[in-house]
Amino acid sequence: MMNIGSILKYYRMKNNLTQAELSKGVCSISHLSKIESNKYIPNGETINELFKRMGVVWEREVLTYEYWKEKLETFIMHSVYYDLKSMDEVYKELSTQIDYLQSTDLVNRYELYKLRYYLFKQDMPRATQQVFILKRMETSFTDYEKAVSKVIHLMYDIFSQNFTEAENLLEQIEEYRERIPFMFEGELFYQKAYLLHNRAQYGRSTYFAEMAVDHFRKDCNYIRLLHAQLLLAINYTNRDFILQADALFKIILRNAKMMEMDQLYQGALYNYSVLQNRRGFHESAYEMLQELKALLEPGADYYQAILIHLLQTAVEKNKEIDPLLEELKVLSERKNDPYLTIQLNYFRHTKLSQQELFDYCEQIVFPFMKKHGYIGEARSIAWRLATYYRSTGDYGKAAKYSLYHYEKGEKE
Repeated sequence: MMNIGSILKYYRMKNNLTQAELSKGVCSISHLSKIESNKYIPNGETINELFKRMGVVWEREVLTYEYWKEKLETFIMHSVYYDLKSMDEVYKELSTQIDYLQSTDLVNRYELYKLRYYLFKQDMPRATQQVFILKRMETSFTDYEKAVSKVIHLMYDIFSQNFTEAENLLEQIEEYRERIPFMFEGELFYQKAYLLHNRAQYGRSTYFAEMAVDHFRKDCNYIRLLHAQLLLAINYTNRDFILQADALFKIILRNAKMMEMDQLYQGALYNYSVLQNRRGFHESAYEMLQELKALLEPGADYYQAILIHLLQTAVEKNKEIDPLLEELKVLSERKNDPYLTIQLNYFRHTKLSQQELFDYCEQIVFPFMKKHGYIGEARSIAWRLATYYRSTGDYGKAAKYSLYHYEKGEKE
């Protein structure tokens, strides 16, 4: 419903009129004050007279309101269906009407979906600023807006890697579960699956990823469907559901390429190479990583992950690694990152004896990864150490590292 008083106040201030000047001969100043604060809805004659004094035709104003209401709903739909290009276009239009939108009851949803927009654009400084703006507005939210707000804030916490805050927010969301709009259910399932995956709870993550896939498919939300399928394929990989993961990766790669979704294609290619390595298909993984490396600019965070994975795959295939080592050395020196230095020295040790390699893993690599929260890498090294010590007959150490591997894995 339109906030007639707020719109009236917007035009009064735009015309540099005082309440006394606008109300003279029409109504009292106190009456106008009540109208502007939306405490009183005036009759049609009063509305028309007040707007007429400012050169505004009320019937036309109703049409203006309906136009921007529809434009905002379009912006919301583009965000739900992850149509970022269309979101950009509508956002630019809405940005020209900020003062007007703030004078209407559309303002809360506009500000809420601006946060979602900034998250999709990966503009974290503006997203963080928007969080503070929304906190000041919370008291004016309807129940619907409160429910939407919690889901979007959950997305913000996960984007920001504030996983503990995200878990706490999930508990609050359960209280609003019945108020979550249908179009948000798939997003909620996806975010929950992502959070559980981050916590290495792959079974539970699979359950919610499958629910997200089912919801997005029924809703014909094809872009978010691909995102959910990718998360599901990664979970299948971690649970050694090899055939299911393989079939899903092939679908994702085909559709992402056809839809020109470059970032998603690259993510699928990287994770498919992880699956291929896990199956022992190192040559296939190596080719995928070479293709992926050629698609990216050197120095990006994702690029260094691919470079490290490519080195590991090359070691598995007994390929020449010196050019890759030199590239990692340059990257390590430029970024002055202890993690990259550890990785560089690890791959250098792969050219030495097995004993020297595993001594380095045990004394340097595993403690570093464990201390600094690189759980995936720590588990991987622990598994290699466990396998190595079993082969040497040192079952005490083998049990120690196996225990770490399983304890830091899935808890179901």
